[in-house]
Amino acid sequence: MIDVRETIDEIEARSVDEAYWRALESVLGTLTARTLRGTLRVKIQGEGMSERDRVARGLTELFSYQARTVEELARKETSEKAPRPRDDTMQEVGVHGHWVDFSDAASETRRAMAFVRRGLTRGAKVIALLPSLDLDHYREEAVRAGHQEDIDSGRLSLFNADEHLDVLRTAGVLAVLLLAIQGMIQVARGHGYSEVWFISKIASSLLASSPQYQALALRVDLAMDSLVRTLPISFYCPMPERFPGDPVLVTELLAGHGWGSVAELAFVSHGH
Repeated sequence: MIDVRETIDEIEARSVDEAYWRALESVLGTLTARTLRGTLRVKIQGEGMSERDRVARGLTELFSYQARTVEELARKETSEKAPRPRDDTMQEVGVHGHWVDFSDAASETRRAMAFVRRGLTRGAKVIALLPSLDLDHYREEAVRAGHQEDIDSGRLSLFNADEHLDVLRTAGVLAVLLLAIQGMIQVARGHGYSEVWFISKIASSLLASSPQYQALALRVDLAMDSLVRTLPISFYCPMPERFPGDPVLVTELLAGHGWGSVAELAFVSHGH
């Protein structure tokens, strides 16, 4: 089983290092930066020192001013992309956002309501594409969160996605799902909605059912990302904190997206 929390910690650490290397190349130029990186990595000695620490010490000795500039740029990029309190970040989500949100089953529906509230506040049509087993849970949580009127008026709609999941599992064809989503968008725009916000458990349902659907789940995720880039929509994809499969999958799911972990951390991704 994959524990996404461990993978998220590794991704955070790696992103800090990558921000440093990009900042180094920005300040010194690509060729100079890579040459210095190779030289200082060997020249600067120190037991237990990371490559980044060795390069930073060498830069301090050679270019004290440039070293400070690199550190400032790296901190700025890291702070812009670093996880922040989830509730604060949700208030900044806008159109063209694509979220992957990891949580346990007990808190999944409650966490999704923050996305619902944000979409409704912006005047968007909010649509949840859910397996039939989840429909009642989401409806009950929406009512508990004060959205009965939104359900009654059609501002918030819950759709049974079983048929689409069956087609994906048996034929692996995405076209039917994509056409259905585009049709929902057109209907919503015909009713005066300028934005449509989707909660989708399509990919997570594929992941939870069997490891053999891992590649298909990624294809679904990429297809949703393509729609998000070009249409006035946002996508929120609840994911289990543990599921069978290759740990590399977590990294691929998070690439380029906003994400939230079970530890109540999140960062927003706008416009990819």
